Amino acid sequence: MPVTVSYPGVYIEEVPSGVRTIVGVATSVTAFVGYTTRGAVNKAVQIFNFGDFERAFGGLDVDAPLSYAVQNFFRNGGGQAWIVRVANAAAGAAIGLRNDVGAGGVVVLSIAARSEGLWGNGLRLDVDYDTANPASLFNLQVIEFVDQGAGPVPARVEVHRNLSMNEFSPAYAVATINAASELIKVTRPAAAAAVSGVANGNGTSTSGTLAQADLDRLDDAHRRIAISLDGDGPYEFDLFDAGGGLVGDDLAELLDNLGDRIQERVRLIRPTVGAFANFSCTGGATNIVAASGTPDGQGQRSSVRFSRAGQRSATEILKLGTLNGGREVDAAAVIRPAQTGTVGASIAALDLSTLPQPASMNVTLLAGGVANDGPHTLDLWGAAGRPATPQALVSAIQAALSASPKAELNQARVGMIDGRLRLLPGGVNPAVRLNVTNNGGNTAGATLGLTTAAENVARYALGVGPAGQGQVDAVPGDDGTPASPTQLAGSRSAKTGLYALEEVDLFNILCVPDQSDDGLLAAALDYAKERRAFFVADLPRSVDTLDEARTWLNGHGFLRDPNVAVYFPRIQQADPLDGNRLKSFANSGAVAGLYARTDSERGVWKAPAGTDAVLRGVMGLDYLLTDAENGVLNPLGLNCLRNRPGFGPVVWGARTLRGSDQLASEWKYVPVRRLALFLEESLYRGTQWVVFEPNDEPLWAQIRLNLGGFMNNLFRQGAFQGRSPREAYFVKCDSETTTQNHIDLGIVNIVVGFAPLKPAEFVIIKLQQMAGQIQV
Repeated sequence: MPVTVSYPGVYIEEVPSGVRTIVGVATSVTAFVGYTTRGAVNKAVQIFNFGDFERAFGGLDVDAPLSYAVQNFFRNGGGQAWIVRVANAAAGAAIGLRNDVGAGGVVVLSIAARSEGLWGNGLRLDVDYDTANPASLFNLQVIEFVDQGAGPVPARVEVHRNLSMNEFSPAYAVATINAASELIKVTRPAAAAAVSGVANGNGTSTSGTLAQADLDRLDDAHRRIAISLDGDGPYEFDLFDAGGGLVGDDLAELLDNLGDRIQERVRLIRPTVGAFANFSCTGGATNIVAASGTPDGQGQRSSVRFSRAGQRSATEILKLGTLNGGREVDAAAVIRPAQTGTVGASIAALDLSTLPQPASMNVTLLAGGVANDGPHTLDLWGAAGRPATPQALVSAIQAALSASPKAELNQARVGMIDGRLRLLPGGVNPAVRLNVTNNGGNTAGATLGLTTAAENVARYALGVGPAGQGQVDAVPGDDGTPASPTQLAGSRSAKTGLYALEEVDLFNILCVPDQSDDGLLAAALDYAKERRAFFVADLPRSVDTLDEARTWLNGHGFLRDPNVAVYFPRIQQADPLDGNRLKSFANSGAVAGLYARTDSERGVWKAPAGTDAVLRGVMGLDYLLTDAENGVLNPLGLNCLRNRPGFGPVVWGARTLRGSDQLASEWKYVPVRRLALFLEESLYRGTQWVVFEPNDEPLWAQIRLNLGGFMNNLFRQGAFQGRSPREAYFVKCDSETTTQNHIDLGIVNIVVGFAPLKPAEFVIIKLQQMAGQIQV
């Protein structure tokens, strides 16, 4: 911008050069529309190799010609593709998770497979509370099982840790899982927020067990605490006035006094904010309990967090916060999905020295629709001795389970979470659960809090999980059936079928593999023209002779367009899903891959045909054409695939369907048309800056400069014929192309011309004998 001069001296001003570089767009991004067995329906998904396709859409499938076409695309040089899955009556596996295995349980999370298909029935979920805050958060493990003949084996595993059911939390389960998971998507039903506790707001923080000796340690060096309420904070405050201390004759009275002091000082931090103004803290027999006073309507936010003060901290002495032995329960904890497995009652206060020895208990395997299996007696520690620590207790129970001959028991896992034992059954049945009872007069099961345990399924099973315990409303996944031509064509308003590509910024080639319905072909061609893309169509399976190919051409005049090409015959390949036997496949995917390879190696102006155009992975052709037969189809605009000695199957034609000799079209050749589409798209995107600029000679000069530079780069790469730029192209934008009337109408006209390279389709070699020289 112009500088403002104010003092004698030298000023620097940057002057725009007017150069706006035009970058050529990609030329071989290919869109495939068709049926696959898995993947999101009517949603364009970008992939960069066949491995991406296998992960997102399930790989090869005999009912999905698109899968073979995509494989051929990447095998022949393709680098980037968009896949649109269209399926009839496909359904995604789903299940609802409750917060309690009892009759009062409410569905708090609805889990659905990320995409429709039978594959979702193989998803299994583990929920546990072994988190940074076991009283409030939860972990969710997602396992995809696939059947590989010998039984289901895990293929992919996701673990989402420290999730909260508070939608205002950064760790909110719904947002966190949906952003990170490739296997599932989750929602929280509206009814979950109405559960008692969430609606009223009752987040609490309970200290660890306190003794007189703990309170005696409070002094001038240990008198400050930090607190956060409903995520607001932390704020530090002082427990005592100058020279003050706790007053009381016994522990209970001292704790009452301590609770009152904390309540008084917290309410002073932000006296007008509900959580602070209504904060309460009371003393119990051996601890203190603080509660947030969250206003109605924001109850799920309710939480109390104690943390270390920056200086003179008393938080550790008072055992406040999860790091110091306290227990912090958020209001949203009540709507966590129930833990999988069998979870016992709290034994946090259990004195391990009182455990019986020897000790044993009975375990029965329960599963809906199957007879109970058990009871099986577990010898918990016997000669090994009474466990002295909680970890030793867990190890002893784990050892007793491992000694059982039952897979559900010897593969079970034991843990202690939030003072409760959790037994997760093993085996392959996700619906199995464990029921624990005392072994006659031996009451070890009751002592360990397992006889009144919450018995839940081993794993939640999407789609096939039986209703009961913590899971309900299972919806089976279904692959659906191949879509009809009408479904493949789709709806623009609903963005289905072809029109799912509306979400895609750019694609250059369109394939609808192995589809030959006239209505669908017409719709695909129209959409390709609209998007400045090239359509590679497939002939019907029934067209496998010269006469049938000629008949098909005569009956499809509506496809005589410069934006479409067709290749004959179909290709033959080894099918890995059929013992590697040779089978016939549509050729559009392989041809699109060849286009991409040729573009990369030579440029879009090079005809994708000739001895360099070998079709990789192709082992044969459905029909072997002779030179004479090739000579019949080529003038009609039908490209031939030939088997050339020393090269194998190659593409031996480069005409659009508008390339019939009788039509005498300027868009006769595939490379000429694709080059034109490339120029159109590149110039369209590269001249957006022109809109709303002053429409006069300075603008026209800039247009000529920038478009001329772009065209000259292509000329130097060999894109045009001609010995000089003048012979190869021109860019005209001046008062002749844009008259005053056009200026008044807000129009600027740019005329770009180019001399395309055309393939040497017919090579004629002339031979002549030299006559012997005659002596005169």
